[in-house]
Order: sequence, then structure tokens, then C-alpha cells
Amino acid sequence: MPAWRSANILEPSAGGKRLWELAAEGGKFTVNKETALLLHEPAPSGAVGKDWQELFRRKLNVAWLPLDKVFLRAIQLPTSDPAEVQSMVELQLEKLSPLPVTHIVWSTFLVPKPAAQPDALQTVVVIIALRSYVEEFLGELEGMGFLADRLECPVLEELLAININQDGVWVFAGKEGEPALVAWQQAGVLQNLTLITLPEGPERAQQLKGQIEHIAWSAELEGWLTAPPTIHLVALPAQAAFWEPVLRDLSETPVDVRPPAAPARLAAFGAERCAADGSNSSLLPKEFSTRYHQQFVDGLWMRAIFLVVGIYLAGVLMYFGALYSLKLALQKEQRNLAAVTPAYVESQKDKQEIDILQKRADLQYAALDAWKAIAESMPEGVTLNDMYFKGGKLELHGTAPVDDLQAIYDFNESLRTAKNVRGEVLFKDVGTPKTVTRGNQTEWTFSSATREAEGQ
Repeated sequence: MPAWRSANILEPSAGGKRLWELAAEGGKFTVNKETALLLHEPAPSGAVGKDWQELFRRKLNVAWLPLDKVFLRAIQLPTSDPAEVQSMVELQLEKLSPLPVTHIVWSTFLVPKPAAQPDALQTVVVIIALRSYVEEFLGELEGMGFLADRLECPVLEELLAININQDGVWVFAGKEGEPALVAWQQAGVLQNLTLITLPEGPERAQQLKGQIEHIAWSAELEGWLTAPPTIHLVALPAQAAFWEPVLRDLSETPVDVRPPAAPARLAAFGAERCAADGSNSSLLPKEFSTRYHQQFVDGLWMRAIFLVVGIYLAGVLMYFGALYSLKLALQKEQRNLAAVTPAYVESQKDKQEIDILQKRADLQYAALDAWKAIAESMPEGVTLNDMYFKGGKLELHGTAPVDDLQAIYDFNESLRTAKNVRGEVLFKDVGTPKTVTRGNQTEWTFSSATREAEGQ
């Protein structure tokens, strides 16, 4: 599975919510940006939204429940197996929960065992919240575009960040109007964990003091508190100045005052703990987790379909664009062709006329060449009575003495080999003479054609 690349921590605050955007590197998370959101302001989709990159660059969305909506219980169990822990807690859930079991969502967190006590009982923090409020809270997050992967209680981050390493009462004093967290540790074991809701005003100090005394009496009855506890106060300087005098009377030793971890550090610590996935502390109901995952998968399919359709439409638009461009080019060429067609037609007419005139000139020269060749080749005694020349075709008629037939054949043969001024054979297809004897005269006739007759 790809490693986590980023995380978002969303915390409810007065009048709105606070969002931390964190980047992961080497298993550690660092805060990149902190944003204060108004009550109904949507979360930045670029930060909390998930797309196909989630397949390679995983993003963790964690929402913190308000402290006044959570109940905490610390119990000791003889096993560290998460599966067995879940079963054992489920058996005791009716005793642990202040609400009907059917109306709650719950989870567990296994507190790390002290290194010096590897065989000690497993301390388990049971986290309980009202199901109807959790569903309402998740619906509010969905409305602002934040789909949580985990629903956590930020108290766990405060406990782990302070690193409770001494016995006594650890009081995490919240701001005015916020619950105070009271953790009791005895003999290195977290014995009790309580979120105390305090009213606003001066009386909240006495109420916290009374709640701590009540827990102390119960602890004495249970037998794990045998002496006045040391008081450890985790608060900012301004808050410590208010709480330290109140808590001083509960202990025989001075109050140990420590500064709390910065909110950004708690966000980074919470992201690291959730990304390690070493606990089952999330209060996110299974049906919400399944629905969110299905929405993510459906979203990927829809994006893929839209991408394919978009590529197809882009291809179709490109095709029709190219087709339209070619059509415009064709119309332009057709206009150009229509513009030059009359000139082309006229040029073809001129060419044909020139060809006709050239052929006429060639035939005229051929006729002269034929006349010259006949005059030079005709032997004595042979008379030419008629000469017909048309289109390069030549017909000759004449007479000769009856006893001089050889002169006719010699004349015919000389025309076969007659040449023009270019040295080319003048006649082709010179026919054999036809003769008719009439008295003492022989009438002869034969036909031939000049080379210019080939193109006729």
C-alpha cells in the first residue's frame, strides 16, 4: 500500500473550525498551513479532496470531536491483543458507558506499557460518544466537503505529547468553557481518565477541586490511592496563574506546572499516530467509512468516464475542425479553379488552332517535298497525268510506253527511298503500281502517304 503523503486535521473551534494541512516525510508530519474556517465555510477542496492521485499519494483526513461530546474511561486488561481487547471491552461496555449501548459509538486506545513493566496489565482508554451526535457531526463535515478517514478524540494526543512519566494527578486545564482533562497515574499505571465539564465563571475552580476530591475518595475505596497525590498542572501561563492556587490545597507538595504542547504540534502528533494505524481509536462508524470509500471509487469511475468522453469529444471536434478546414481549402481552390477556367479554355482553343495551323504548314511543306521528290525521281518516258494530295495522302496517275513497264516500277521504288530536306524518309506505305494497257500506252496508278499523315 502506498505510504501517506499528506494529512489534514480538522478541529472544531469557537465560531467555526480550524484546519491543519500537513506533509509527510520519513514517517513524520510537518504543518504546512493552518486555516481558520467560518461556521459554514467549505473546506478547501484542493487540500481535503481526493482524486486518482490517492492511488499513489495517499491523503489522510482526520476530524477531532469536540471534547464536551466525548466520554473517557481507563481500564486494565490482562491482554494486549487488539482483537481480545475489543471483545473484553464489549463485555464491560454496559458498565463503562453512561449512555445506552445501542445509542453510542465507541473505540479503544491501548496505552503503551512502561518499559520497566513489560508484564503489567494493559491500560486501555475507552472512548465513547453519542451516535446521533457523531452522525450529525459527520453530516456537517460532509456539507463542508470534508470526508473523514478517522474520527478522533484530541485528548489522546495531549496525553501522549506530555508523556506522563510521574505518578499523581495530571490536570489539563482547557480554555474557559472547555472541559478539563484529569488523568490519575499510580505506580506507573493510568488508573483513571475523566473529562470534567466546567461552567464559565469563578465557580469553575471550586467545581474542579470538588470533582478531583470525589475521584480521590473513590480511588481510596478501590485501594489504588494510599497517599495524597502530587498535582501536575498542564496549562498556559495565564491559565496556570488561575488554577495553581486552587489545586495547591489538594497536595502536600508544590504544584508541578508544565506548558501544554502547541496546537500545531498536537496536529502533527495526531497525524503520525493515525498514519501508523497502531490503534483502533477512531470513532468513525463502519457504514460511513464504507460509504466514503464507495463514493471515492465511484468518483474515480465517473472521472475516468468523463475523461474518455472528453477525449472522444475532443477527437470528434478536432476531426470536424480539420474537415471544416479542408472544406474551406477546397472551396478556395474551387474558386481559384473557376477563376482560371475561362483562361484555360481559351488557351486550349488557341492551342488547338495553333496545332491546326502547324499541321497545315507541315502538310504544305510535305506537299512541296512530295512534288520535288516526284519531279526528281520520274524517269524519261513516264508521264504524270494526275496528282492528288490531301491530308498527307498522295495518289498518282500517269502513262508510260507499253514496252517500258520497268520504268514505272523504278519510279515507284525511287519514291520508297525518297528523303526530305531533313534526311528523313519522305513516304511510307508506298503502294504497288497498278497498270492497265490501252493500245500502245500503259496507264499506271499507285498511292502512298507522307510521314505527316501519321497524326491525321
